[in-house]
Amino acid sequence: MITTKGQIIDINGKTEWLLFHRLSKKINPVDFLSLTDSIIQFPNFLFTISFLILIFLPVDLKTKFIVPSSFYFCGQIVINLRLGVILFKLLNIPLLVFQKFNLFIMAVTFFTAFFFLGWWTLIIIPSYLFIVYFSVIILTSNEKKFYKTHWKKSIGNFEIFKNNSFLLAYKYYATELKLPDSTSPSEEEIKNQDWLKPYNFMRVHWGQIEDHFNKKAKVYWRVYLHLDK
Repeated sequence: MITTKGQIIDINGKTEWLLFHRLSKKINPVDFLSLTDSIIQFPNFLFTISFLILIFLPVDLKTKFIVPSSFYFCGQIVINLRLGVILFKLLNIPLLVFQKFNLFIMAVTFFTAFFFLGWWTLIIIPSYLFIVYFSVIILTSNEKKFYKTHWKKSIGNFEIFKNNSFLLAYKYYATELKLPDSTSPSEEEIKNQDWLKPYNFMRVHWGQIEDHFNKKAKVYWRVYLHLDK
């Protein structure tokens, strides 16, 4: 499965499609795939906005660089432990805007910082790269073992983070739409093989929602749905 912004979600080949089917019976797939994109950007949102605010506050340089990294790490905790459904309800619109223009917003923040902090701004680059690597590795290491042990699947740590973002998006809508909390299939879902149903659903509705996906996502879905044959 792939989101509107081209982020691949690959849990075990069944779970993600089962949840897709549950959600698509209640809401437009664009909504939960777009929310997944927003959640993926949540740590970057916290990092960028906190750094932008601190640029203008009279605090020492160390604080200006440590606090955004701390916020990024907190964002990773929220996602990988699948917490904060209420938080995402409050930040839904700001996150939607950020995920659409994140590169522009981060670039503007960087150049603004350069204007006020000068060459010290360059410290933010290794700070960001370090916290991204450190937080993702630390917070997904146990799940990586779980993937290997239970599903015989080798997967990267960042891919697990993206999977967890989708699972948190499901939790968000499951709470709102009163869907099952469990990500395991029920007996009826197993009998009906509900994880296979998104294929036909997307073939029927693809023409109505295609414009909401970026170029990479469009290519993926068209290949998956065999639309070019």
